[in-house]
Amino acid sequence: MSRTPDRCRLLALLVVASVGLLTACGGSSEDEAADSPTSAASAPSGPWSYVDGLGQTIELAEVPTRIAAYGDAAAALIGFGIKPVAIFHYVDPADDATFEDVDLEGIEIVGTSYGEIDVEQLAATQPDLIVTTSYQGETPDTMYGFKDKAQIDAIRKIAPIAGIMQTGTAADVIKANEALAATLGIDVGSGKVAEDKAAFEAASQKLTTAGETGITVLPMYAEDAGVYVAIARDEPALAYYQQLGVDFVETGGPDDYYWEELSWENADKYDPDLILYSVRDSYTPEQLMDQPTFARMPAAQAGQLHPWKFKSMDYASQATWMNELAEAITSAEEVS
Repeated sequence: MSRTPDRCRLLALLVVASVGLLTACGGSSEDEAADSPTSAASAPSGPWSYVDGLGQTIELAEVPTRIAAYGDAAAALIGFGIKPVAIFHYVDPADDATFEDVDLEGIEIVGTSYGEIDVEQLAATQPDLIVTTSYQGETPDTMYGFKDKAQIDAIRKIAPIAGIMQTGTAADVIKANEALAATLGIDVGSGKVAEDKAAFEAASQKLTTAGETGITVLPMYAEDAGVYVAIARDEPALAYYQQLGVDFVETGGPDDYYWEELSWENADKYDPDLILYSVRDSYTPEQLMDQPTFARMPAAQAGQLHPWKFKSMDYASQATWMNELAEAITSAEEVS
């Protein structure tokens, strides 16, 4: 493959700006909520104002109920009970582990390759708002998920585009998505969201306990060109797990950000106890073991390889993955 892991959207570049807070005005209407694709229990009505992570102020006469979104943003919204009318992604969502437990029925898939969006099909879904993830160095004219400024301009004529910053830790990004969901009418203080948050907190504690084993962990992505080892502090989910106590191998030099790129000749530079291999357009375990430098790593010889799944930034999805990761860590043995 020729694409870098960034373009594959295994992990995107992070942001340096903070996520804007959201505000919504007006009362609520149960009748409107019943017809709303957001599935909100009590969707508010009236003027809606939102400052996104790029500093854009989006003002609408009514609270948006028809949401289109880039894949990762869509998955997070679904986790908060908001069903998008349309999704565009870097692959078919049905082939992405992020959506493995997500019901996509009734959602229009308007793009399955990065930047390739069927604008007419998107317009036909009549979205009120389009949501994407946003990353370091972006502006409203260079938002992630789109091919170029011309495409952004064309899509912005359909509906305003909001960017949710992927900065800090997973907990920070989840809170940003939670804040957006609240303005769209989702009850985030009780019911399913409260239950999911409790599960998230329990999984966080479980991962902390797993981290006490001292097992060292290396997340990685691999392709024909070589191996990309993740720098945990630069990726929100990994940064959160590290904060909880997971012992990620220290990677990267002073000039590296997000990834340290290694040639296959140097694939065994690090010596972890457990290897997390990406399932997003990355080499399979069989392909990895065909590489002599990888195969001679103690973790590889011990069979201590576990799939690294990119899970969306909502409480339930992260809780599920943290429980899985905790189990993988506690089942591993020290081999480094």
